[in-house]
Parts: sequence; C-alpha cells; structure tokens
Amino acid sequence: MVISSTGDFPNIDILIDNQKLIHKLRDNGMCNAFGYPASIKRLLCNPTEDIITYGNQVLRGLVNNNQGCRNYYDMHRIQYIIQYSIAYTIARKCDISLKKVFKKYHSQLIYSYTNDKGKDKTIKLALHSSFKRDKTFFSQWLSKIKQDVEYRYRDTNPLKRNCYICGNPQHHVMFHRRRISSLHMPYSHIIKEMIRINRRQICLCRECFIKVSQNLLEYNQIAKRKLT
Repeated sequence: MVISSTGDFPNIDILIDNQKLIHKLRDNGMCNAFGYPASIKRLLCNPTEDIITYGNQVLRGLVNNNQGCRNYYDMHRIQYIIQYSIAYTIARKCDISLKKVFKKYHSQLIYSYTNDKGKDKTIKLALHSSFKRDKTFFSQWLSKIKQDVEYRYRDTNPLKRNCYICGNPQHHVMFHRRRISSLHMPYSHIIKEMIRINRRQICLCRECFIKVSQNLLEYNQIAKRKLT
C-alpha cells in the first residue's frame, strides 16, 4: 500500500492480492488451489435462485470493495471464477452440461421463479462489464468516514407485538432459535418457519410458546400467518 498526501485526503494506492482472493474462493468451495472453478457442493440442494443469490453476495463483496485498487483490472479473473462456479453448481444440480446452462440462462445466468408470496421474480448475476479503476473510490470513502453520523435506535418493545401464530395481543414471550450451524436435522416446525422468514426470535403468547416448544403444532398452523 502506498499513501501520498494530496489535498484534503490522501491518495491511496493499493494492489489487490489475487492469490489471497483465490484462496478465499477455494475455502468457499468455488475453485481449487489453482483458481479453476468448481461446483459448490453444499448448495446443490438449494433452489437455483438461492445459488445465484449466493454468487452475487460473493461477487459484490470481493469486486465492489476493490474499485479503487491500482490493478482492479485483475478482478475479471475473480469474476470469471465466481461466474463459472455458479454455472457448474446449476449444471450439477440440474444434471445438464455447462454449455446447456449458458444456453438456457445466458452468460448472466438469468433465472425466473415464483417466490413464497406467489410473485414472479427474476434474478441474475451482477456481472461487471468493465473493470476500469475508480481513482476517487477511496477518497470518497474517507470523506464519508469523516462525516458526522446520527444513530437512530428502535426502542419499540418486541413484546408489545401480537402473537405470531394466533394473534393474541397479551401475555407475550420471545421464542429464540440457535444459529443454523448449531441446529440439527430434522428441524421442528417452528424452527423451519423462523428460518423461512429469517428471524432469530419471534413473539408468541404463552399458550403458543408451550405448543411450539413441544412441537404440537403442524407447520401449516404456524406458517399461515405472514409478517406485516
């Protein structure tokens, strides 16, 4: 890293460590030690839209944060690995060839599906068409750090909400779940619903709390209510 003072903000000159990024992708199961793309085995049971979403998370996390680096053009290789890793994963999941994957979903892996609410959605890889360096990236980043930030906290008591299952507005307790990595299959019905809505805790009345703790409710009895 080379930093030289220019004006109000320093001129930061950073080089991307491509080998380090490849090692990160290898640890995520997206390639081997030489950077050759591979399918992500742990995602084979996931829906196709979740596989593409994961690819976007990795792509944006690695590519977007390095826009000001001097050798930003090298990120095309990282994008290539992520793109083909996701394509290989879809190919293996659907038991088709890589050629058929790109023919069906194009190079951006455009996929249409219907979500849980019955709405038609389309998702695709957020591929970059250009890797031209943004020389003002880090200076803008530093200027934002120096700006005063106003923090706002939500002081709403979660126990004032209605019961998630029956809607009872009284006698509430919070039901908590552990992290997914700490849970064991098969999940109880309430855990399945909490994972679906991406919540670590939900508000329940005491009667429903006892029922879900003993797994006495069927999944459709729990999932019939939606978050508002």
